[in-house]
Amino acid sequence: MIKKIFILVNEKIEGIQKEKLKIENLLKSCGKVVEKKYEKPDLIITMGGDGTILKAIRILKNEKTLIYGINYGKVGFLTNTSENIEEKIKKIIEGKFNISERILLEAVIKKNGQTIYKNKVLNDFLIFRKGIRIVHMEVYIENEEIFNFRGDGIIISTPTGSTAHSLSAGGPIISPDINCFLLTPFCPYTLTIRPLIISSEKKLQIKIYPEGKIIGDGQDEFEIKENEIIEIKKSKMKANLILEDNFFEKLKTKFGFGK
Repeated sequence: MIKKIFILVNEKIEGIQKEKLKIENLLKSCGKVVEKKYEKPDLIITMGGDGTILKAIRILKNEKTLIYGINYGKVGFLTNTSENIEEKIKKIIEGKFNISERILLEAVIKKNGQTIYKNKVLNDFLIFRKGIRIVHMEVYIENEEIFNFRGDGIIISTPTGSTAHSLSAGGPIISPDINCFLLTPFCPYTLTIRPLIISSEKKLQIKIYPEGKIIGDGQDEFEIKENEIIEIKKSKMKANLILEDNFFEKLKTKFGFGK
């Protein structure tokens, strides 16, 4: 049962606070607790675009927490329309909704045995050059070398992220119910490197020379020094998204897929 709810908004959207207040009043009238600060909500309601959903993933602490996104942004591939929103929220409170379970990626960087970077994402990690010059990339799956190339970097994405940055870089579209990772080299300086799909049970190790950076879901970036190893694996956490349209309907309406 949904008792506690936290609302996360994109403050840059004009009039969003007024819309948030309407939803807060609705939830309170239904006897629900609206958290002022993120604590232990049963449901996170995001008001914005896909970027606001990605921010919700960063603060997610319990995989049982549900996430319902309301689109006030542009694309809104992971969100739902704001039409008849009061009726929609009432149905969610009554337990009338469908959950789309999504795997998350976790990245860790250690230096001298100490963790200096740790993050989880819904879409992808981009390991990228720091400056204007291309970098040397080494990618290992369970300590076996798979990629060794020069280029701009590599995108490691979930099936959810296959319709994000990876898609723009020439990667394939993957149905979100498939447990896998997608490795999409970014502008490799060779004709023989192609995107690769692997099991989500595998662990990745990535090295970049001479230096670079890791960008998580387009939300933050962290500089990587030479000889620092990036380890990427499936997170123990999952994202439970409440979605009103199925994946293939979204492809058609948002990207014009198959038309």
